[in-house]
Amino acid sequence: MPGDLYGGSSRGTAAELYGGRYAGRRVLVTGHTGFVGAWAVRWLGALGAEVAGYSRGQRTADAPAGGAIRAFAGDIADGGPVAAAMDAFRPEIVLHLAGSTVVAAGFRDPAATFRANVAGTAAVLDAATRQPSVRCVVVTGTPAVMRLGDDLQLGPYPASKLAVEACVAGYAHARTQQAAGRAEPLRIGLARPGVMIGGDWAEGRLLADVVRAIGHGQPVTIGAPGAVRPWQHVLDGVSGVLTLAAGLWAGPAPRRRYDFGCAKRAAGMSVRDVVHGFLAAYGVPGWPVRTPNGETAGAQDRVELGYDAARADLGWRPVWGLSSAVAACAAWYRAAPAGTAALAATMEDQIAAYATQATEAWAGAAAA
Repeated sequence: MPGDLYGGSSRGTAAELYGGRYAGRRVLVTGHTGFVGAWAVRWLGALGAEVAGYSRGQRTADAPAGGAIRAFAGDIADGGPVAAAMDAFRPEIVLHLAGSTVVAAGFRDPAATFRANVAGTAAVLDAATRQPSVRCVVVTGTPAVMRLGDDLQLGPYPASKLAVEACVAGYAHARTQQAAGRAEPLRIGLARPGVMIGGDWAEGRLLADVVRAIGHGQPVTIGAPGAVRPWQHVLDGVSGVLTLAAGLWAGPAPRRRYDFGCAKRAAGMSVRDVVHGFLAAYGVPGWPVRTPNGETAGAQDRVELGYDAARADLGWRPVWGLSSAVAACAAWYRAAPAGTAALAATMEDQIAAYATQATEAWAGAAAA
């Protein structure tokens, strides 16, 4: 039952979510130095997990990883080092968060995007399938693959993520599992979060570009202000990944893929809505915003993502609406100039606040 997954208290902390299923578990997070991975490892530390990370890069000031974690370095698409890391750490749960995530980068270097996302996923799933200690794997997808009605919109990034979903299906197949000689089939799930915001400096990220423009004293420029996306704070996305992994740990899930979309009160929000909401939360509500392509640009560009199956099967629902999400983002970017320690404290405070609200929301939903 969903209520069993989260514990029965009406209030709680990050450590009390998921009924203690992460306490003492060995969890490998790929992409642990990246945007989503940095939040995931810090939350897992609060849950009492023993965490290892696998990433090409080292820990950086703008993506602090929580706690004393064991780190492995290497190319995610190189199967040898990935398998060696799993042999050394012997994880029980794998969260595959690594990959190329910037849409514009896919157009500049399609081969690199396909290699990171498709070959990287195959390398992780192949190593996990052959590692007896691994009980379950969660791979992250994207709502971008929902834009398949128009082939012109299927650029390298969504195409690579569509291939990732096919890769998951191939490795989850019973004959693949049997051929690997597993005594018990590996439980593989695909989590499809919304478009996450929450503190990131990557080029082409909406709020990172906004903060850079402010820092340079320049107007904020948005090319498609009317485009609608399923915006959510990164903690809503990470909570979906953690929820699915906790469910898979308990037993096979009814579905292979789950959408973890945004709160209904955030649905239908455009790029313009997010930018103006963030500017107000950041303390510069009157900052000039340029729309060189016109205010209606992108009005027909709409991607939405629900969460009905996740709610029905896993008891999950989003916790923060857009106002809470942009307020948390503003706090992160305000803390950034103070360095890693300030960012770490901000992240820990936000995880604790989110976890308290999630415990209340999920427990209430389970009792309803």
